[in-house]
Formats: sequence, structure tokens, C-alpha cells
Amino acid sequence: MRIVLIGDIHWYRLRVAPWKLFGKRLLGQANLWLNRRKRFDPTRMGPVVQRAMSLKPDILLLSGDFTTTTLQGEFEGALNAIKPLVDQVQTTLAVPGNHDRYTFSSQRTKHVEQALGELMPTTMPCLTRLNDRWSVLAMDAAVPRCLSSRGRLGQEALLQAKKLLDSLDADQGVFVLCHYALGNPPDHAPMKQGHRLDEDQALIEILSQAKSKTVYMHGHVHEPWCWHRSERFIDLNAGSPTMQKTAYPHGQGFWEIQIYDQNLEIDLTHHVQRGPVESVQWTKKLSAISHQPSAKRGTEEGDLK
Repeated sequence: MRIVLIGDIHWYRLRVAPWKLFGKRLLGQANLWLNRRKRFDPTRMGPVVQRAMSLKPDILLLSGDFTTTTLQGEFEGALNAIKPLVDQVQTTLAVPGNHDRYTFSSQRTKHVEQALGELMPTTMPCLTRLNDRWSVLAMDAAVPRCLSSRGRLGQEALLQAKKLLDSLDADQGVFVLCHYALGNPPDHAPMKQGHRLDEDQALIEILSQAKSKTVYMHGHVHEPWCWHRSERFIDLNAGSPTMQKTAYPHGQGFWEIQIYDQNLEIDLTHHVQRGPVESVQWTKKLSAISHQPSAKRGTEEGDLK
């Protein structure tokens, strides 16, 4: 079974009706004009979707932040971009990001729930079985904030997540899909307090103590990584396919996850674009990861034609 993980799309519209610019959205739109539009290129989604489709995945996982300021046109743009891939796969599961509940009014009107529709579970935490060995635990931590971008799960959601994880055995694995990072790897700068998940330490403890093998999938921090917190706990950052940074001048790509029916081994491949949109080439970095303690790990790099 093959899975594709895509993170922060951050679709945006530069022209917005004045009556829609209220509260935090006004600040977000100002930041878009002055800064964000120079770093995010939505046209990168076309090659990303085409490359993902060529892999013929069975499952599509989306870790949130489809939009920039929760505008309907932003949702429509992002969902139209990924529609060919959604139509091709058997199952799509999405969770919202903080930019998808950017304002308090969008939370009251359940804007993201209406926009994502059946792609997003109606209640979370939600455990979805993929096969006899693997499941996806979807979690919703997106809340509007006046100034910061902190996330919140709440005590009830934490307890429910623990209960669902406790239902899995040691010979099973789980992909935990949530927008928020649980801190940065040791070789990164510490996360800003205004960017964190309120219950990050509590969730780390729950995931670390789970009987099942755990791959925590998220976005939020626009820097793709595969962080081995332990042999039983992998932290996988989706990155942003549309954000261009020095290390990723043509977007940060997406992850391909290959899982096997006979054991808990998985292969993780990071696909990254090179070159202009008109003539994209792809580079892959393969991490062969096993959840068996005695297994060896290796990496290799190569070009995808």
C-alpha cells in the first residue's frame, strides 16, 4: 500500500473584497502582500499533483493549512488543485491547520468543515483502519487566535486519543495525522512559544508510551524532516509544496510512504522539485526505515525522470 502525504498548501488570493477584511484577516492579508506572496508559489501544486498521481497511491493524507486566511476562494483554489489526485486515490483524509480556522467567525460557521466536506472526519480524534496492521489517527488542533498561531487539542481529545491508541497492539502501526509539530529536532532552533501546540509534551508522552508503532505526521513548521525520536516513534514533517526557501528554492515537495502487509517495515521517500514549473525535474531521498530493533537504516539519493 502506498500513501502520499502533502502539507501546507497555503493557497491565497491577492484581491479580496474590503468587507471580508476584518479582525486577524486584515493582518494576514497585509502580511500576504508584503511578505508571504514572495515566498509561496501556488503554481507549484500542478507538478506536485502530477508527480503524486504518477506514483498511483492508495491513500492521500493532508496535514492542513490549505488556505492563508480561510477565505472560500482559497479553499476552492487548493481543493481544485488537488482534485485530480483526490479522485484517483481510494481514500483521502484531511485535518485542518490554524490558517484554515484563521478567524473566530470561521470557527463559529464551521467554514473548514463545510469546505473540506467528506475529506475531513466529522469527529476527531478518529481512528481509520488501512489494513490489518496500519491505521490513521486523525486529530484536530486548529483553533483561532488573536495574535499567535498556537494549537489546542483539549483534555478530552487527549484522553480519547489515548483510548484509541490503547486499542492497538504491539504488532500494529499507526499514522497520527495532526497539523501541529511537537517541537523541532535537536539540530533546529527551538520552536517559538506562539507557534506550539498547547499539549505538545502530553501528546509526546502518549505517543511514546503507545504499544503500537507510531509515525506522527504533521506540517505547520515549513521544513520537511524525518526525525527518529525512537525506534518506535518517527516524527514526519510534510513541509510545504508551495514554499520556496534557500534549501528548497522550488518548493518543499511531498512524502511517499510505502507500507507492507507482512510486517511493520515502511519506506519513506521525499520527492522534491527542481527547476522552473515549465520544466520540473524531481529529486528523491529514500529513507529505508524498519520498526524492528535489529534492522539497518540507509539513505540514497537519485533523480526521478
